[in-house]
Amino acid sequence: MIADAGQHAGQITSRTPPQPAAAAALDAPVRRPPEGRQVSQTVSPQTNSPQTASPSPGGVRRPDETPRSDAPPAPRASAATPPSFLSLSQLPHLIRAPAGDVLDGLMVDYYAYVGDRLVLSGWVVGAGSGRRIDSADDTVRACLFPRPDVETAFPGLAASARGLLAVVRPGEGDTFTLCGRRLRAPRRADGEGDPARMFVDHRARLGFLLEALQGSAVSLAPLVAQLQTAPAAYKRARGFLEHAKGVPGHGGLVVGWTVQVPGVTLALIDQRGRIVPLAEAVRWHRPDIVDAFSSEFGNFTFNAGMLQGWRHGVTLGEEIRLCVLDGDECHVLASRQWEAAPVEPVSFAKWAFEFPTPLDRFFDRLEQHDGAVIDSLVAAKLAARPPRPPEIMVCGPQPESPRCSIIIPLFGRFDFMLNQLLEFSEDDELKADAELIYVVDDPRILSEVRQQAPLLYEANRVPFRIVTAGENRGFSGANNLGISVARAPNLLLLNSDVIPVEPGWLQKMLAVIEGRADVGIVGARLFYPNGAIQHDGMAFVWEPALNAHINKHPGMGLEPPDPRAGATPRLAVTGACLLMSRALYDRVGGLDEGFLIGDFEDSDLCLKVRSAGLSIACVEDVNLIHLERQSLAGIGQDRFRNFVVRYNAWRHERRWGSVLRKMTGARG
Repeated sequence: MIADAGQHAGQITSRTPPQPAAAAALDAPVRRPPEGRQVSQTVSPQTNSPQTASPSPGGVRRPDETPRSDAPPAPRASAATPPSFLSLSQLPHLIRAPAGDVLDGLMVDYYAYVGDRLVLSGWVVGAGSGRRIDSADDTVRACLFPRPDVETAFPGLAASARGLLAVVRPGEGDTFTLCGRRLRAPRRADGEGDPARMFVDHRARLGFLLEALQGSAVSLAPLVAQLQTAPAAYKRARGFLEHAKGVPGHGGLVVGWTVQVPGVTLALIDQRGRIVPLAEAVRWHRPDIVDAFSSEFGNFTFNAGMLQGWRHGVTLGEEIRLCVLDGDECHVLASRQWEAAPVEPVSFAKWAFEFPTPLDRFFDRLEQHDGAVIDSLVAAKLAARPPRPPEIMVCGPQPESPRCSIIIPLFGRFDFMLNQLLEFSEDDELKADAELIYVVDDPRILSEVRQQAPLLYEANRVPFRIVTAGENRGFSGANNLGISVARAPNLLLLNSDVIPVEPGWLQKMLAVIEGRADVGIVGARLFYPNGAIQHDGMAFVWEPALNAHINKHPGMGLEPPDPRAGATPRLAVTGACLLMSRALYDRVGGLDEGFLIGDFEDSDLCLKVRSAGLSIACVEDVNLIHLERQSLAGIGQDRFRNFVVRYNAWRHERRWGSVLRKMTGARG
């Protein structure tokens, strides 16, 4: 039972003004009278008794009580007067029959402001208790509950007597409608009330308050402090949190297991009262949970494994609670303190991707859970990169005015340098027109590369530069680092495992990029060592298993058709051998460093160029061997590599999905 409000700020004095001259002054609804009874005009409660009495507990006035003598008179109005609003001090507001019987009533015992929300605690009887309370636009949300004191005070209406808890976002003029009454919210200057008391009094309705107060722009910590562990007799849900790891400012992941019967809602709630429902949590089978709880929950134990992303703020050491919302109630099932997750994006991904996820749901998992966290970590890493220039080692005299800068990243191994430089040494035009920039993207091999670089130059007499930032930046980051020191008007991105077999290949590609204003990117036909095609342009194909378009190499592994001179149009080409002008590269933003390790960056660049109105072409009459992905050996286990591909496919699809559907004419 709600305590009397008279002891607290935000109280509503139970005053009842004298009966007004016209019912229109209170703008009450017209009601159909009960059978055999004529209803009077809507009035504020009063009787003809000359005596006064104190209100009953909970702010309830007995039907035979008279109003306080210090109550202000009710406003008078004619039929032409616009409807007025009741202030809370004019409550209780009762509708009576001519005989004095109460037919309908509303009372607010006390109120409290929580942020921009007004929370009202009171009661309702009669016809009003069956009327819609929640507003369509969520201006008013309310719940009803038993109030024995109201039932006692109104024995004739005991069946309809209810306690009332409402959360209001006052509209224009600080007004709102509740149970058919048009009310005006109290001014905050008159007192904001006591939210803590509201939360204590309505501990059985904390679930309702948590949901209704979301977005109130204040911490709900006092409310969360009232949450209680589910009683031992509660058998409608079980759960446990095994991991709660996050990065402050970026979000995190919560992993564990849950089981519940239909009709209840499971959610994560932090100490500030922010809620994340588990309706879209990633699920998987947990045989241990089936064994432990199948006798209690039956088939509801299937897919008990749970992973949920948390995109709100994370404070390490604070608690995150697993709660069950059952009707208006809220119980705590389990809790865990936030621990630190890896901050480096690839390390975070390696940790996160270890949690089991059905492959057909991995795209949805990234979309709803940890994809945004990884994106945020990548953006933060790039923003925090120190603006210091790269370290450069020069080997041999550099060309004064190169026509093309060839950017070659090195990761994991660098022995292909010998093969490339040996072939470059036989190509006089390349030596005259191009500058070579090797980017060491792996600190583990940097010292050895520096030791071997002078020897490689002396053996082949092909000048080059070694560039490093002392860290691993991935395919895009390494190329962008090399481009930052490039001096030529054209850029060739070249993998370290692409080996020319004959001279003149670069000049054929340059002839297209410099002679065709409509072509933005030029690629080359690449071969496996056995002479089969490895790359002759790329196409986009819908892959249901990834829920995304992927890059396919048509003809890969087949005998090559006779090459055509010049350039042939393609949808995209691989970044293993990709030529474009420096001006265009800068204009479209270059390679996106938000992809992990090395996938989809090249098709992303090609689609940016196509969106700029330029085409993609491929030179076929060249002879280049590609030892596909040999340069990526050692980046991780096959399982993690598979998840990286899926992550990059998801990121690529978010950006280009609609364009690719129009381009291919279908989505699988």
